[in-house]
Amino acid sequence: MGDEKQRSHPIEKSASKWQKLARKRWIYPAVYLGFAAIVLAAVLWMQGGQENAGPRDLGGVNEERSAFDANDESVPVLGDSEVFKVPASEDSGVFVQKQFYDTAASTEEQQAALVFYNNTYYQNAGIDYAKEDGSSFDVKAAMTGKVVKATEDQLLGNVVHLEHANGVVTVYESLDALEVAEGDKVEQGDKLGVAGTSTFNTDAGVHVHFEVRKDGAAVNPLDVFNQPASAIEGKQNTEAGDAVSNPSASEGTDQKGTESEMDAEKKAEDDAKGADEDKSDEQNNNKQKSEQEKSDTKDSQ
Repeated sequence: MGDEKQRSHPIEKSASKWQKLARKRWIYPAVYLGFAAIVLAAVLWMQGGQENAGPRDLGGVNEERSAFDANDESVPVLGDSEVFKVPASEDSGVFVQKQFYDTAASTEEQQAALVFYNNTYYQNAGIDYAKEDGSSFDVKAAMTGKVVKATEDQLLGNVVHLEHANGVVTVYESLDALEVAEGDKVEQGDKLGVAGTSTFNTDAGVHVHFEVRKDGAAVNPLDVFNQPASAIEGKQNTEAGDAVSNPSASEGTDQKGTESEMDAEKKAEDDAKGADEDKSDEQNNNKQKSEQEKSDTKDSQ
């Protein structure tokens, strides 16, 4: 019996120590913080293992797709990393031969931005570039995009249209030769062709006609150079339209307008002539009436 009391004594002594610790105020917060530290370490370890893993494999197809995927017909999205550039090399020596027709410009500037063709003036919907010596030069893509049109036009020369993001299209006309075809995807600065001449603007000589369009409306290229495509918003000039790039479409309208003006002038002349004839008839009638009255007076006497 005394031996059992001696053997149980160490256990009772240990329990007594835990009871004393439990009565301490700091024991429970210490235990809680220790457990939280263990959980946090486990979470961090698991996240580190996932970050070291490669891209997910979806049936053998990598999730990371190129913006110029061969089977992707959409226009590459560049964000604001790329800005518009002049469609020629910096060392090409080109200058602006004819400015964009701006409705907010002065009358003199607007007159200088007109193109005369087939006895009709057209508003320049872009900018014409040429060299002082009249020689040709390489025409470059002003921004990365997709060729949606590359064709020969009897009036405008060879024409290239590049489609970009957000409804933006750049137009290159009066090219002497083409280096791209419809469906090609080109990088900024890639050669599209060389400057040439056009029947529409013979006065310009060797040049390239360059346009920037937003949702079909002409935009002054000088407003967007060295800026991203997002800067085009709100800069449309809807009055310039496609007059330069499609003069035959507006030519009929201009001719109709001329015919209307001629008809109005003719009508005014006819009205004036009719008024003169009526006045002459009235004068003749008055003269005849006066002579008749004189004759009647003479007879009565």
